[in-house]
Amino acid sequence: MENKLIEPVQLPLPNPVFGTPHQNGITDPHWPVSLPNDERFVALKEHLARQRQEGRIDDVPESVSVSDLKDRYRSEYAGRVAGQKFMTLMRADVQSHSRDELINILKLVTEFATDQMIKLPSQSHIKIFEQIPDSYRVTVTVGFGASLFIDKTGFDRFNLRHLQPKFLKQMPSFPGDADNFDPGERASDLLFLIATDHPYINVAVLRYFAEYFNKIFSERFLAGGPARQVLKFHDVEEGFTRKDKREFLRFDDGIDNIHMGQDDLHRLVYVAECDNEPAWCTGGTYMVYRKIRENMRLWEVLKDTVQQGMIGREKDTGLPLSRDKAGADDMTPVYPDPKDPRDGPLNSHVRKVQPRRPDPDLFGFDDLERRFLRRPYPFFEGLDENGNSKNGLQFIAFMKNIQQQFEHVTNMWQMNENFPVEGTGIDALYHHQILSTVDGGYYFCPPGLKDKDDFFGSEMFRI
Repeated sequence: MENKLIEPVQLPLPNPVFGTPHQNGITDPHWPVSLPNDERFVALKEHLARQRQEGRIDDVPESVSVSDLKDRYRSEYAGRVAGQKFMTLMRADVQSHSRDELINILKLVTEFATDQMIKLPSQSHIKIFEQIPDSYRVTVTVGFGASLFIDKTGFDRFNLRHLQPKFLKQMPSFPGDADNFDPGERASDLLFLIATDHPYINVAVLRYFAEYFNKIFSERFLAGGPARQVLKFHDVEEGFTRKDKREFLRFDDGIDNIHMGQDDLHRLVYVAECDNEPAWCTGGTYMVYRKIRENMRLWEVLKDTVQQGMIGREKDTGLPLSRDKAGADDMTPVYPDPKDPRDGPLNSHVRKVQPRRPDPDLFGFDDLERRFLRRPYPFFEGLDENGNSKNGLQFIAFMKNIQQQFEHVTNMWQMNENFPVEGTGIDALYHHQILSTVDGGYYFCPPGLKDKDDFFGSEMFRI
């Protein structure tokens, strides 16, 4: 068969949304909740027909209609975060005890971040046949660590202790942490989360911060005095995405992630005025970061049925293991009774972290109220000293209440040996040492910018 070049037709990726009450890179870019126009779906239908004729696809029926494609958009795209392809995470500590200097540091951080996010892709020195995107979808999200409010010695450097977000603290240790992981040693004052669609852009933004920030700060704010490193940058982490949303364990990741709805994000992700937090926190969110290494040497010798039992999902479809297959045709998940072992091991990952019981728990919360927004990125860092691959998942999650959401899921469900019934054991992936947590921390991401003169965390200094 003659190979023909088929012009790709797809929905354009959404761009970050500026000027919202929330920081970029948390719940944006996201696919529009309302559907794109009909012309786009007609073009997609025709494109799929051409691909089918060329033998490029075999999982789209010939009878697929515009209505079918719209239904697929509603179920798989509408409102979902369209994460960028590459993530870089960098931490920094403030080398100052001056409140005024901290304000100037945050102003310059905001200036750096916004400049990088609004910068358009360069058109210079590009070969004429090279396609340059309209945007690399750059977001730079800033998080505050607990040590910004009270440092590791207990000192309130900037008179901010009374304004510390209610659930912000140093990340504790959990079962499944690697022996050499001490959360206290990995804690930092600030965190920068850079996400774009090209790895070189991530590197450029990171270098802009790490190599130029202190120089520019000294020139601008320390004129006449000696240059100083007011920010000490360290601990760079990187991750990437795959088109099929699978990671190294070869299972779908993020199938049941929360997405833009009428109130899900505001109920589960962003701090509201009624949440009894310091007033400046409204519109912000907590970030949990966990670097999870995956032991491929142990995992890849297991049969698919064993792997499925540990994960709690079918490998091909991503559906939860369940005897009730109603809904399988339209890919609607059917969750088993969390206490019934006939639907697979009770200690499988999905059943331990997403039990979805029909009744409220002893605190009066439905299990669905424990959810949070996940933005995971796989990572690969070569080989260790034994020749084993160093890979896993950069787990990033956003929520409005660390204790009620992440810590409850981790302590009361995932790592509770007696949940959902006595003797169940902890999450099978950690029990069998397929997973181990090697890094992490808690941060609070302040709200977005109100105007061009605003800066991250500005409301703290007005109270």
